[in-house]
Amino acid sequence: MSLYLFRFKLSNDAFAAYVKEPSHREAAARKLIKAAGGKLHNYYYSVSTAETIAITEIDAESMAAVEMVTMSSGVFTSVEGIEIIDSKSMTAAMETASKVVSAYQAPNK
Repeated sequence: MSLYLFRFKLSNDAFAAYVKEPSHREAAARKLIKAAGGKLHNYYYSVSTAETIAITEIDAESMAAVEMVTMSSGVFTSVEGIEIIDSKSMTAAMETASKVVSAYQAPNK
């Protein structure tokens, strides 16, 4: 499983519903991600960008399923799942890239 940063853009109707009937949406997100076989680590809101932001641990297929379910709800206008890696993994990727870079020829070369 990989770590993903999810960014869900909230619709105007979602904000209207939040004002009309406040609810704890993190619990619903946690339940959905768990049902897809993943784990929700953190859950945040950015009111100024109209987004819900989540850090999850999930596989790619399950991530796509979560994206489809959330988009089909009508609550969100867009969803973006960005795979993220820690510093140690990034260093390992740099070392691998350094070893294999000579096998690549850029199209403009």
